Parts: sequence; C-alpha cells; structure tokens
Amino acid sequence: MRYLGNKTRLIPFLLRTLDRLAIRPGTAADPFSGTASVASALKREGWRVHAGDLMAASYALQVARVELDRTPRFPTGLLQNGQAPGASGTVSYGRVLAWLQQAPDRHGFVTEHFTPAGDQGRAHGRMYFTDANARLIDAVRDRLHDWNSAGRLDHQRTQLLIATLIEAADRVANTTGIYASFVKSWQPNALRPLELRPVRPTPPANGRGGSTAFLGRAPDLLGRIGPVDLVYLDPPYNGRQYPAYYHIPELLAIGWRPPPPLRGKTGLIPDEERRSDWCRKGKAEGALRALLDVADAHHVLFSYNDEGLLPRGAIEAAMCEYGDSDSYRRFDRGYRRYRSDADGPERNYARDRVREHLHYVRGK
Repeated sequence: MRYLGNKTRLIPFLLRTLDRLAIRPGTAADPFSGTASVASALKREGWRVHAGDLMAASYALQVARVELDRTPRFPTGLLQNGQAPGASGTVSYGRVLAWLQQAPDRHGFVTEHFTPAGDQGRAHGRMYFTDANARLIDAVRDRLHDWNSAGRLDHQRTQLLIATLIEAADRVANTTGIYASFVKSWQPNALRPLELRPVRPTPPANGRGGSTAFLGRAPDLLGRIGPVDLVYLDPPYNGRQYPAYYHIPELLAIGWRPPPPLRGKTGLIPDEERRSDWCRKGKAEGALRALLDVADAHHVLFSYNDEGLLPRGAIEAAMCEYGDSDSYRRFDRGYRRYRSDADGPERNYARDRVREHLHYVRGK
C-alpha cells in the first residue's frame, strides 16, 4: 500500500543500525506501525513484535502481517449460502478470495459517495474509483460485515480479509498515493479491474511467536505491554493528519454500518479521535516526552527526518533524559523523498532528497 512515511526502503538501514549497536532480537514495540513494514521485517529477523497504530486500516495490516504467524484456513460454510455457522470442513484463503472476487456487485456506500456513478459522488465531482471497482468493493466489504456479524468469521480472519481489500482498493484508487485528493481524469491503474491478492503473514523466526497488533495511541500500547528490549518510534513528521490523508482506507477498515457523515469535497469521515499531537508543532515535543515517560525499554530508536516539526536538539535532549546520555548516537541516511504529485503552480518541492535520522539511546 502507498503510504506517507513508509519505511520499506529504509529497512536495510534500520537492520544495519541494529547490527552496529549489537542489539540482538528479543521483544520489540512498534507503536507507529503504519503499513507494518518495519514490524514485519523485525519479526522476520527473529523479534517478537507488538505493533500498534491509531489508524484502523493500519491495524488490519498489522493483524495480517504481524499478529498472524501463518495463513489461516476458513470455514467451508462461508461459501455455502444458508449453511449454518460451524459447518464442518475448511477452505483455503485463496479460494475465499476467488469466491469474493465473483461476488455479485452492488451500488453501496463507496459507489454512492466516491464515484461519479453515485448521486453524492457526482455532486461533489469525486473520482476515487470507477463504478465497476467501487461496486465490487461494496460487495466484498458488505459481505465481510455480514459474515463477522453472524459469527461466521472470527476477528483475525476478518482483519486479514479487510487488509486484503484495502490493498486491492489502493492499487486501483484514482489518486497519487494519498486520498486527500483525487485525480481529475482516470489514471491507467484506476481503469484496471480490482483484484484481491493474498496478503501473506510473516512467519516467526527463532521460534518467537506471540507477536500482537494493537489499535490505539502509542502510550497506551507501551503502558500495556510493559518492559521490552526495543522500542522503535516512527511518528508522523509534519502537519499532515493521517485520518484526512487516508480516510477511504480507514472507511474500508471500520465499515459503514451505521453510515458515517461525510464532509467536504473529498468526503472526509469523522476523525477527531484519530488526530495526533505529533502533527501539531506546538505539541510534538510534549508528545515525545509523554511517550518516553511510559516506555520501559533496554533500547530506544527514534526515526525522524530533517524536515520534521521537532528540532534535532529537542529530540536529543528528550532521548538523553530518558536513557544513558553517554550512549546517545545518531545515524543518518539520505533517500529520495515521497512525492504525491509533481512540481507545479500550487506545489514546489524544495528538494528531492531528505535525510532520515535514527536517534538511539540505551535505557537506564
């Protein structure tokens, strides 16, 4: 999934840094997990990972990639309309996806509000999905709700299928990678048919099972899990509030029963409880200190780039107050910045490359 701040390209840098610091796999917390790319990489390296995030879309990806150790099988009864819950036999994940792919489409919430085929979508000029793709999105998401509500699908399997739908929808979304706006003409990817592809759980290494997913604020996760070997912090850097930039994946994660009120040209959903102090210049430093107050870790790594709201000195001071100041180190890596669009009359990027800083301190 395309996502602001995704660390997929920086994972080798992170793993090399852990090696340089001689930090061996144990138990880690990743409370700003996003697409769960770092949490998955740590799990693959032998860590038991407690992932978390404020966003429900992230939570689905965490369950799919981190909490699950293997691809589950599904009750046969899901594919046999009218069969009682608990019917004997199982079917593969792939077969469930093939069945959902052929589900009768429907003009539902997404079609009505986020395509030109819906009265509301047309009134606001919204072009997030083609009619055909939106109708299949509606059919699949409504089916998942019905299965879960009827007790035919457990929580983990529901989240795995939601994650599958979120990724499929993102591949055909008529956006530049964020949902704060849509493109005013159909992009080639948006004209392709929606395809449900498997999301593969990360198998545990070194026998370390027990990784978990968490939906909520970072201090709540750290307070719940207690002492860990590593806390990896990758908070938002700037004023972009993720609920507004990814409101449609979030909608797919939480569903629309009852339907939420939408606002504005892009159809934003209510998001006050998901807004982050890390995206507010006057509150970001307080958010860092409050988080470190509840952290109980042998090692802390704080990932931040040189365009973030927090000054480097404020980060260093907070880290050194938390841990052993003599152990503080900073590791840097340059990379090509994320661009959601090209330079133009309303957007001019100051530079193409930014630097990622990994701030490290050993706990006292």
